[in-house]
Amino acid sequence: MYSAPEKKKRYCASNLARPINNIAITPFFNFPMTLKINFRALLTQCGEPIENGELIIENGTILEVSPQISQRKTETTLDLTDHLLMPGFVNAHSHLGLTALADKLSPSKSFAGWIRDLIPVNAALSDDERMKGIQKGAGEMKNSGVTGLADFVAEPGLLDPIGGAGFRSVLFLEIIGFQEKRARDLADEVETLLKSQGSKWTLGIAPHAPYSVSEKLFLQLDKLAKDYGCLLSTHLAETDEETLFIEKGEGPLVDLLKDRQALDENWQAPAKSPARFLKSLGILNDMVAVHCNYIDEDYRALQAAVFCPKSTQWFGRSHFLPVRKMLDAGIPVGLGTDSMASNDSLNFLEEIRVADKLLPDVSRKEILSMATRFGAEILRFPSGKIKPGQKGDLIGFKLEHGYRGDWHDVPFEPQRKKVDFYMINGKSQACPS
Repeated sequence: MYSAPEKKKRYCASNLARPINNIAITPFFNFPMTLKINFRALLTQCGEPIENGELIIENGTILEVSPQISQRKTETTLDLTDHLLMPGFVNAHSHLGLTALADKLSPSKSFAGWIRDLIPVNAALSDDERMKGIQKGAGEMKNSGVTGLADFVAEPGLLDPIGGAGFRSVLFLEIIGFQEKRARDLADEVETLLKSQGSKWTLGIAPHAPYSVSEKLFLQLDKLAKDYGCLLSTHLAETDEETLFIEKGEGPLVDLLKDRQALDENWQAPAKSPARFLKSLGILNDMVAVHCNYIDEDYRALQAAVFCPKSTQWFGRSHFLPVRKMLDAGIPVGLGTDSMASNDSLNFLEEIRVADKLLPDVSRKEILSMATRFGAEILRFPSGKIKPGQKGDLIGFKLEHGYRGDWHDVPFEPQRKKVDFYMINGKSQACPS
């Protein structure tokens, strides 16, 4: 785990109220206990689209969804009869703490080479640069409809600013430690954070990857996740270099670990694929597996996965997660932005459009399920569908007068850069212009 310098602990959620680069995380409008929203169309993500109806939200929870507009009296009524409404997007994998690395890195021929480039530029960021990056990244996500977030947090001092950004979130404590002698101390640090921060934020545990976390540490973190009821997530089978490392103990990742004096001198390659390695430890079924570009037929062993379309495109990869096979097998796949170290924006509308381009055998309706319902299910959010009992996390798109197209096409329209309506937990938030 990266230790946060003491000075970073001054960050608090209130800092995020400041506008940065004209992107402000604006305050919520606190509606009365009962709210009625009239809409032109509604994508529920658990049934067919509903037209010309209404939904009732009470105390932040969806109470009723109706296919017609009634004369029911409520404390407040929102007229969105020129909008398509749907569940808010769930960004199932991100690194907001790396947002300030925008335009500082380029794809490398070697994944290990990209990591070599990343480490020094990340270390060189000032506290102010990192905080401004978090602010800007959170604003860009919200503008583009993200209401739910899974973020890999590499420094404990960043829990408050990222957790306080206003998303429904899981903050994954990201841990790196390939030398087995460090496993106990690192696991103890994680447990200390779970005890001290677990009542404040919803925490998860993120052993970084099979090439950066020892077998012993993987097992100890898996036990902690079970003991504390936490989600567990890792980067898995991201590149062929990782496969070469785990199967044969060869390649650029070996050189990287040696150069950083991080390779365990007693380590021997497991002689199996990264997925089968974690399966042999008995922990793959507990994992939210991210990337999985080289998972191939091992996908059947996964419980859940996250596909990062624009990061995949940024690296120029032609070999990536077998989404169609996984969906057909009933394995939920969410969508994530990854970080600005491997992306050119955190705009989630761009993510779904690139997913549409990269996945010609996956329908737009399914991509929207990945972007909402599946992400929410993977992260255990009480949202992602619009039905009674779910939380009121909604986004909306203003429609052209007389729109007659497929409702599922609306979020994919290329001219859309942001959503026109945004709500978390039944509280509406103004979208920056």
